[in-house]
Amino acid sequence: MKMTINKILYALRTIFGSCRNNLLIHLTALTTITLTFVIFTLFLILGINLSSFQKHWVERVHVLVYLKDGVKKASVKRLSDNIAAQPEVLSVVYVSKDAAMDMLKDSLEGQDGILEGLSYNPLPDSLEIKMKPEFLKIEPIEKFIKRIKGEKEITDIEYGQKWLERFNQFFYFIKTTGLGIGIFLLISSLFIISNTIKLTVYSRRDEIEIMKLVGATQRFIKLPFYIEGIMHGVLGAVTAVLIAYVAVALISKNILSGFHFYFGTGNLLFLNGFQFGCLIIVGLLLGLAGAFVSLNGLKEFRV
Repeated sequence: MKMTINKILYALRTIFGSCRNNLLIHLTALTTITLTFVIFTLFLILGINLSSFQKHWVERVHVLVYLKDGVKKASVKRLSDNIAAQPEVLSVVYVSKDAAMDMLKDSLEGQDGILEGLSYNPLPDSLEIKMKPEFLKIEPIEKFIKRIKGEKEITDIEYGQKWLERFNQFFYFIKTTGLGIGIFLLISSLFIISNTIKLTVYSRRDEIEIMKLVGATQRFIKLPFYIEGIMHGVLGAVTAVLIAYVAVALISKNILSGFHFYFGTGNLLFLNGFQFGCLIIVGLLLGLAGAFVSLNGLKEFRV
């Protein structure tokens, strides 16, 4: 136990001495790794928020059935009951043209003055249909619409098909692009850590040779470099998360606060505890892998 503690203390002293003697190298490497992790973290946060945004909008998807002018209340009641009986439907709400105009004014939030020039209400009566969650996909909605569009009281049906299709395509593109960029950035971090440790080894090669001559094992000599790689990876990840947190907080407060209608709360989601822990583990593993790659490729450690 005492021997293990002494080895760890030696490794820490070696690391601090290396950082002091090669300050510029370590600062440059840590800055580069941090920036790499910042970009990676921001892409991760973008993916999290796009997923939340998609869920938020899908939950708000309603099928709007626009009714012809002059439809009698009895006919509207019959149509509403018929639609409510469909297996995909959660609820049906009748919205008169006057109620629709009031909702439009409320959604404009103080800009309803643009409607003052209207001499009549151009909005039609409608039925607002909320679908069950398991049917909130394009194909089930289209099948449902085909069954009801022949009703004589209906003049048009809308559910934002093109918007859903384009958003799903955009979401897939962002996920694929983010995954590719993320992998590239992580590989870049691996090589940065590896090259930093190589430079550190070169600066201490005389000391390493002396240690080998006095009988120090390769494991003992390599230990400080492995810890150094882990420290670079973990510090880079932690610093990147702090920078990303500040950036997300500023964006939420100064840019998105007025867009709650579109984003639900107007605040961006951040990493939860599990995601933060995974990012730290990624940094640790990258540091360990970078040290392994560099140390096993150097002649100083060849048997």
